[in-house]
Amino acid sequence: MPKLEPTPEIIENILSRIPEGFIRYDMLCQRVALHRDMLAELINDKVGRDGDWWYDNTRLTRDEMHEQRKWAKPYFPEIKAGVFTQESILERMAERQGRIDQLGSTAQHMFDTLAQTKGYMRKDELCKEADDEVKLNLLLASDDLEQFEGLIYDPLRLSNRSIKQVEAQEKLAPARQAVTDYLTGQAGQVAPETELIEKFGAYTIDALISFDVLKTLQVMNPQHQGVTWLRLSSADPEQARTIATESTESSWKNLLDKCGKVIRPGIKDGKTVRMQVLARTYTVTSAAQRIGVRQNTLERAIEEDRIEAFEDPEGRLRLPADAVEAAFDNPEYAEHITAYEPVSSNDLAIVLDTSFPSVRRRLQKIGLRRGEPHWGDLRGEMDLPDTYREFRAILKEKTETFREQREQERESEDKRLEVERKEERERRNSLRAKLVAAFPTWRHDGRSEQRIILHVGPPNSGKTYQALQALKEAGSGWYLAPLRLLAFEIFDRLNQQGVFCNLLTGEEHVPILDAGITAATVEMFNPQQSGRCVIIDEAQMLADADRGWAWTRALMESRSADIHVIGPETVRSLIVQMATAAAIPLEIIEHERLAPIQIAEHSWPLQDLPPRTILVAFSRQLVLHLKTELERMKRTVSVVYGNLPPEVRRKQADRFANGETEICIATDAVGMGLNLPADYVCFYEIEKYDGRNVRLLTAAEVQQIGGRAGRYGLSTVGEIGATSKRDLKVIRQLFAEQADVLTHARVAPTVEDLELIPGSLASKLTQWSSLGSIPDSLRSAIQTADMSERIELANMLTDREVTLLGLEAALKIVNAPTRQSTRDYWYQCARHILTDKALPLPPVAPSQITNTIELESIEYCVSCADIYLWLSQRREFGSFAPHGDEVREIRTGCSLQIDGALLRKINTMKRCSRCGAPLSIQHRFNICDNCFRGRTPINHSTAG
Repeated sequence: MPKLEPTPEIIENILSRIPEGFIRYDMLCQRVALHRDMLAELINDKVGRDGDWWYDNTRLTRDEMHEQRKWAKPYFPEIKAGVFTQESILERMAERQGRIDQLGSTAQHMFDTLAQTKGYMRKDELCKEADDEVKLNLLLASDDLEQFEGLIYDPLRLSNRSIKQVEAQEKLAPARQAVTDYLTGQAGQVAPETELIEKFGAYTIDALISFDVLKTLQVMNPQHQGVTWLRLSSADPEQARTIATESTESSWKNLLDKCGKVIRPGIKDGKTVRMQVLARTYTVTSAAQRIGVRQNTLERAIEEDRIEAFEDPEGRLRLPADAVEAAFDNPEYAEHITAYEPVSSNDLAIVLDTSFPSVRRRLQKIGLRRGEPHWGDLRGEMDLPDTYREFRAILKEKTETFREQREQERESEDKRLEVERKEERERRNSLRAKLVAAFPTWRHDGRSEQRIILHVGPPNSGKTYQALQALKEAGSGWYLAPLRLLAFEIFDRLNQQGVFCNLLTGEEHVPILDAGITAATVEMFNPQQSGRCVIIDEAQMLADADRGWAWTRALMESRSADIHVIGPETVRSLIVQMATAAAIPLEIIEHERLAPIQIAEHSWPLQDLPPRTILVAFSRQLVLHLKTELERMKRTVSVVYGNLPPEVRRKQADRFANGETEICIATDAVGMGLNLPADYVCFYEIEKYDGRNVRLLTAAEVQQIGGRAGRYGLSTVGEIGATSKRDLKVIRQLFAEQADVLTHARVAPTVEDLELIPGSLASKLTQWSSLGSIPDSLRSAIQTADMSERIELANMLTDREVTLLGLEAALKIVNAPTRQSTRDYWYQCARHILTDKALPLPPVAPSQITNTIELESIEYCVSCADIYLWLSQRREFGSFAPHGDEVREIRTGCSLQIDGALLRKINTMKRCSRCGAPLSIQHRFNICDNCFRGRTPINHSTAG
C-alpha cells in the first residue's frame, strides 16, 4: 500500500481519529512518507509534537500525553482506497451523544463516571443500580462502550490494544509487588538481571521492564563491561550503579584462580580482572568449536565431570583455556569428551564405504538398535579408527570426494537439461509459429460493405433501445446477450411488439414461424447466418477471461452489414483497435443517462432502506441472510443471485418491478442487462471475492451496478448509497473515478489449433493457453481465454475416451456449463455417451424447501438439468438425450418450487454448519464460536 503524502491536514486527520490522541513517530512513518527535515512544517494549532511523540492539541496537553503513553498503546486509524474509514473522534462523540440522550440519565451517568477515570472501569464498579446492567448491555450492543475481560471501556478514548495493555498490567500486579518487595530489601534496590530472571521468570521481568517498573543498568566502566543489573524505577540511579559495580568487581576476582595460566591463542591478556578471566576461558560455544564437537556434546561432558567448567557473574558457563587446549592438542585426551558425540548412520556409511541399510544391520549386530549411537559406543568397533578426530578427518576427505563427484554429475545433468530445454524452446517456437500462421486475419473483401455501430454510455441511457430499433428495421439478424434471462426478455418483448423472433440458448430452442430475428446467448451465434443486423450487448464481456472469446467471435466473424455493439465507455478504445485490425468501418454513438443520478448524502441503515431499493451483496449466503433479516423487519423482498434459475430470477425481478416487493437483494448479476428498474441502489458491502482474492470493488463495477438507480420517466433522480458511512465514502470516490479502460479481448482455440498440438486433450489446452499464440499485430488487443475449467473436465477424460469421441466432439463436451459441484454429473453424462447409452437423468430434487440446505440441493438439481439440456441441444449429443422434454418440465417445476419457497419467506438466515445455530451477518466463519471451541455436539438434523 503506498504511503500517504505528508501534509499538516493529513497528520491532523490521523491524530483526530486515534482514541488516545497521540502516536509515535516510527508508527507514523510506517504509513506516511515522513522525513526529519520536514517535521517543523507539519505542526499547527491542532497538531503538537514533543520529541518522537505527536499528539492532538485539541484533546490533550503535552503532560497528559506523557502520562498516558506510559501505559497506552495507540494504533494507526484504518484507511481504505486512500480514504479514512471513520470520522474523527470528536465527530463520533457528538454522534454518540445523541444515542446516549435517547437512553436517558443512567447511560449519561455511566459516561460521566468513566470521564473521571483513565477511560475504563471494572463492570461491578460501573453497575451499582439494578437498571445499570440493562443500560450497559444496550451500550455494549451499539458499540458505544466495549468490554475486554472484566473491564468496560470507552472505545473513543482507548483502543483495544490499550485496554489489553491495562489488563496485562493488572494481571501482573502480584508479580510486580513480589519483585518490588524483593528489590526493596536489596542494597541500592538493585540486583543482577540473571538473579531476578532465575527467581521470578523471564516473562515477568521482561514485562516489568516494558511497563517501566524496572530500569536496566549496564556496568560500563573500564573495570566491568557488559554486566546487566536491574533496579526499581524509584531507586537512586547513582547508588544502584555504585553497588552493582562493587559487587561485580569482587565476583570476577574470585574466578581468577579457577581460570589457570593458559591464555587463549590469539588473545592478549586483559587489563581488567574481567578481561583477564575472559582471556583465560572459553564459552561453551567457542570451546565446542575449538575441540570440534557439538555444543550439547560438550555440555554432556561437563555434566559428567569429564572437563571443568564454572559460571561467571554474568551467568555464562566458562571453561578454563588450559583444559580446552589440552583436548585440542591431544586426541587421546579429547576422547573423554568426544565419547558423547552422536554419529549419524549417514556419516558411518561414507567412512565405511557401504550403504545406509548395511550400517543399520552392523549397528544392530553390536547391540545398537535405536537412535544415533555415540562415538564412545563405536570406538574400536566395525573397523573404525581409534579416535574421533581420525574419524572426522576420513569423513571430511571422503565427503569432499563425494561432493566433487556430485558436482560433476550435476554439471552433466545441467548440460543435459539445457539441451532438452533448448529442444523444447525450439519445439514451442515452431508450434507457436504454426498457430500464429493459422490465426484468422479477420480481414476479407466484404469488410467495406460492413460497419460497426458502437453505442457507448452509462446504464439507463437508451443504448439497447436504439440498437433494437435498427434490428427491427433490418428485419433479419441476431440479438446476442450474456444471459439466458436477457435473451428471453428481448425474445418476449419483440414478439409482443409483433416482430417475430426465435429464442436460442444453450439449453433451449424456441423457433417462431416466419421469424427472421433470433435472440440468443452469445455462444450460440452462427456467424455464417448472420442476417442483415447483429446486436452484441454487454460488450465489456469481450475482456472476460472465461467467456470473452464468444464476444470476440461474434464481433470479428459476423457477416452482417450492421454490427451494433453496446457497452460502457471503457470498451471504446478496445473496439477501435479491433475494428482497425479487421478493417471494418466504425461509427460511434455516445449516449447520456436519461435519468439523473447522484450519491446519497447519508448512509442508509438496513432498517431505514427506502422502497424501490436494490440492496447489493456479493455472495448467495449473504443475500439469503439479508432476506430473512429484512423480512423480520416486515419488509417485502425479492432476491436475485447467480445460482437462481433464470425463470426464478425473472419472477423475482418482475415482483420488484411491479411494486409487489419493496427491496430487491441482488449480487452483481444485477449489473448486467437484467431490466430491474429501481430508484435506489444501496451497497451492503464494497468488497467481493473474485475467484482468487477478496478485493475492493473497481470504479467500473460501482458505476455499472450503481448505474441501475433511476427510472426514466418515473424517477426524478436515481440515488446510490451504502449501509455505512465508511462504505459510502468509498462508493462516492469510486463512482467519481474514471474507470480503467479494457485493453484485451479474448480468443479460444479451434479444433484446427488443437490438431497442431501433441498430447492429451488437457495437455493440448494447457499448451495452447501457455503458448499465447497471438500475432504481434494483435498482441496489444487480444489475449487467450482462461482454459482452467475446460482443462479440469479434459483431465477427467482418458486419451482413449477422447479418441472415441473425436477431437471436435471432445472439445465441444468440455465446453459444457459446469461448476465444481456438477463435474461428477457431467462425467456421468460423458461416460453414457461413450458407451452409447442415454444420458442419466438429473438427481431427484427435494420434495419441499424448508431451509437453505434444501434450497441449495434443488439449485444443484437445476444446474445438472442445465447440463442435460445443453448436451441435448448439440448435434453430436442430441440423440443421447431422449428425455429432453421431461427434464425441461422437471427443471421448470424446480424453478417454480424455488420461487414459491422464496415467496413463502423460508428462514434463510446464515447458520452454523455444525450445530445449525443462527449466526449474525457480521460473523466471518461457517461455524459458531461454541463449535469452534468444541463445546457443541453436531446436530445432524439441522446441519444436514
